[in-house]
Amino acid sequence: MNKNIILAAGVLLFTTATSWAQFSEFDGNQAASAFTLSSDQNTFQIGGRVSFYYEKRFMKTGYTNLNHDGFAVKDLDLDFLGKTANKFTYELHLSPIDWVAAAATQNTANPMNSGIKEAYIQFDKYRVKIKLGYDKIPFSQGSLTDVYGSPLWSHANLYGGDFFSRRDIGLTLTASALHKQLRMYGGIYSGLGENCFEYGNDASGKPEFAGRVEYSFPGRIKYQLIDEESRPSPTFRIGVNGRYCDKTQPVGHTILSDVPDALGPYNLRIVGGKKSVYGADFIAMYKGFSWLFETDMVQLKPTDATDAVYAGTLSSQNGNVVNAGGFATNLNYNWEKMHSTFSVMYENLNANDMVIGHQEWLYLAYAYKLSGFNSVLKAEYYLPSVEDKISNPLKYSGQLRIGYQIVF
Repeated sequence: MNKNIILAAGVLLFTTATSWAQFSEFDGNQAASAFTLSSDQNTFQIGGRVSFYYEKRFMKTGYTNLNHDGFAVKDLDLDFLGKTANKFTYELHLSPIDWVAAAATQNTANPMNSGIKEAYIQFDKYRVKIKLGYDKIPFSQGSLTDVYGSPLWSHANLYGGDFFSRRDIGLTLTASALHKQLRMYGGIYSGLGENCFEYGNDASGKPEFAGRVEYSFPGRIKYQLIDEESRPSPTFRIGVNGRYCDKTQPVGHTILSDVPDALGPYNLRIVGGKKSVYGADFIAMYKGFSWLFETDMVQLKPTDATDAVYAGTLSSQNGNVVNAGGFATNLNYNWEKMHSTFSVMYENLNANDMVIGHQEWLYLAYAYKLSGFNSVLKAEYYLPSVEDKISNPLKYSGQLRIGYQIVF
């Protein structure tokens, strides 16, 4: 299976130099796709992405299991997009490799990788766009920005899906003003995030609400991390956002009984009680340089005093509230003459203020662009500079990923 996938990627490397178009509000690259059909004002496009890498983990003394070392497929995606004459936009973004992985493990799906990344219809006729379906939640610059447009292989831990879900099914409203420099988003969602396909809803039946406001100056910045345009004047965007849900369970039910894999690695993603997340982000671009700073904070109020997130503390100690969060910052330089992009990212996280300890991560990444980020070699070194031995004990001291990505 792996040999066939790598062979297919090799064929794509030599047969395409076009790029992947996307209509989604949160996609940064809006180029022509590999296949386009147009009739009057109706447009249908097909694109996709293939990427794979070799991973090497540097294990600590005493750990001899090297199962993470070797080649792995990162992306194997197909994207179907369309616009109609009566002002509808639609997208179905599939990831078949997730279905293959689920079938290989006796049809056990990974809730974070369901095989569907976007599936929505959006009505664009009025000043307020109306989107119904499954897509990214309008929260967090880092989450909304795809890593395929940067040297990095993965999102920061802060906004990669461990602290809050990145996608969900629901209704999103979008409005803009001041030549689209001011943009406002609001929505209502299932509150189960990526788990919504497998479980539908939990016993509470209550949704999650999310909203975001952002302002760009002197012009709009799309959701991209790298300044490939080498902007001649400083351009920035500042955003603030928040989200809230109350998943307090009725008598006889718990979150784990209805959604067994909902909690995530830190018991933060979904909680049987109230959860609030709020954050702010800032990005600036100038002459090939770009800088992103983001901070996100999570506040949990589980109704069960024995909830795992309380880490065994008494209500007199925790006040029935648990906090988590941190910040991430990313500095990049795009050297177009050398077809190269350099990135360094640092993040500082506290996964639970009931537990002593925090974690710090450093990412160093480089990309050599054969045809922009549509055909690119990428290398990333991932260093846990400070380990949280209670919340996130590690078996390795560093990780290296080197691979290739094609977007068509």
